[in-house]
Amino acid sequence: MRDSFLLLIFFKILPKGLISRIFGYVTRLNLPHFILQFIIGHYCNFYKVNQDEINYPEAGFKTVDQFFTRTLKPGTHKIDSKNDSVVSPVDARIDQFGEITDESIFQAKGIAYKIRNLIPSATADLFLNGSFVTLYLSPADYHRIHSPVSGIITGYFHIPGKLFPVQEYVVNGIDGLFTKNERLLSFIKNKNGLFAVCKVGAMNVGRITLSYAGVETNKFNRMQKEYFFPKKGEPQIKKGEEIGIFHLGSTIILLFQKNTIKFAKIKTGQKVRVGQKIASYI
Repeated sequence: MRDSFLLLIFFKILPKGLISRIFGYVTRLNLPHFILQFIIGHYCNFYKVNQDEINYPEAGFKTVDQFFTRTLKPGTHKIDSKNDSVVSPVDARIDQFGEITDESIFQAKGIAYKIRNLIPSATADLFLNGSFVTLYLSPADYHRIHSPVSGIITGYFHIPGKLFPVQEYVVNGIDGLFTKNERLLSFIKNKNGLFAVCKVGAMNVGRITLSYAGVETNKFNRMQKEYFFPKKGEPQIKKGEEIGIFHLGSTIILLFQKNTIKFAKIKTGQKVRVGQKIASYI
């Protein structure tokens, strides 16, 4: 308990953004093949990465970042094909899920945060009394992010912030952690309502990119920006298609409007994979 408290104090004073930018720069360096192979091999063994699923480039990985953002072999992910299904956008662990009570979202025992703090704009009001799912990606997980539904991408929202780690003891120890860390949201709309995929950055996971727009987080000159595509320019997206990349791994918060979905038989602590049904439309 005391060790966790001291670590929390340490992380509060640490220059997390600078460290993450330096870490990101190093991961994008072209390294000698034998050094890179050593790093990847050690990483896979330590975190128990399923190497059988990795779609290795013909010439091999050139950087650590290329390994972190690896694709998987075709057929690894099975996208639930039912028209009424909402699927997991990531390979992850379900940390929390449930109803948004007025504007409060459950973070951990004794801790909640406000949706208006998570989404600091009028868009937050669209999700009052809705539902949410919090998904945690471990270092072993695949780090690409996919759409939970089919529809149109209406826009995105980049909110600069801190980069606290998102390990369980930090989530349990810092009020409103997800509203403090840097975030990048994607808004997806279909006939059933509006959905938000909130990608939360973390220490050494400061870089998040979008697959449908030239947006990158944790840059020196970043500014808060909520952007909506013009009506005729809204990208179409199919359930299971890629929408973004964590350049390591972190947390996803899915937000649903009131009376939009009902949860499947899921539970906290459960591992889910991209394309696996987690809810269905009402």
